[in-house]
Amino acid sequence: MTIFETLREQISVEEIVAENSGAKGIQACCANPYHPDDNPSMHVYEDHVHCYACGFHGVVVGVWAAQHGFERPIEAALDLAREYGVELPETSPEAQRKAQDRRKKEDLYLRQARACHKALSCYGDVAEYWEERGFGEQLRERYLLGADKDGTMAVIPFWNRGRVKGLIRRKLEGEPRYIYPRAEEFPEGHRPLFIPAAVRAGAFLVEGIVDALALGTLGENAIATGGTAISQPQMRELKRLAGPLYILPDAGESGAEAAREWARELYPKALVCPAEYGEGVTDDAS
Repeated sequence: MTIFETLREQISVEEIVAENSGAKGIQACCANPYHPDDNPSMHVYEDHVHCYACGFHGVVVGVWAAQHGFERPIEAALDLAREYGVELPETSPEAQRKAQDRRKKEDLYLRQARACHKALSCYGDVAEYWEERGFGEQLRERYLLGADKDGTMAVIPFWNRGRVKGLIRRKLEGEPRYIYPRAEEFPEGHRPLFIPAAVRAGAFLVEGIVDALALGTLGENAIATGGTAISQPQMRELKRLAGPLYILPDAGESGAEAAREWARELYPKALVCPAEYGEGVTDDAS
């Protein structure tokens, strides 16, 4: 029995769809990231799903890969097995090692994020920083926003599709304001997109991490790049998402130029919005 057959036998596709979309029963929003499906059009059968609007068809591993952005089925299978504690038949030792290393890093970063969130209660200056930006206690809990061990920096988990991929530190004083993990410290070996919640069609694309969190508090779907430069892996991830994408540039020439470049690369799915945030305001989170 292959690892794919083992997973189909031990995990129901309905369980995967219900847990990740909140839907239950015979219909759910499509798992295909290219399909903007606001009205459920994907039918869930005993051993597979099929969307009659876009044609997406998949069994349990295919659905998991679509939901979590895996390009290779074997990586999706190993990740799914780890998530549900399924013991798999022997497979490539290298593939197993990569999957285990990836999940170990994610588990470690999640534990660290929780510890930093707990530490926030000890540092009034950092808590005040979050309060001034509109992140009250409930929102801090929701995103696990925290403080470093010295109380000199705010800490933001690097969210991507429900997983913590690293920790971002934001200095209360001094430059550079944001300190990101090095590329090799991320589970995939590169910085992914910052995606604090599920993404549907019509998401906003922004530079700043806090900008994306602020949009999330308003119930909007948001994606952040973490700067004006988009890496090749980030661009590939963006191209896999359903359009349209609405680019909210930072005010100023560098933000405007970056937005135009992103729109050209993502044409025709991306649209640039005017950077009109009010006098003296440089971005949507200010």
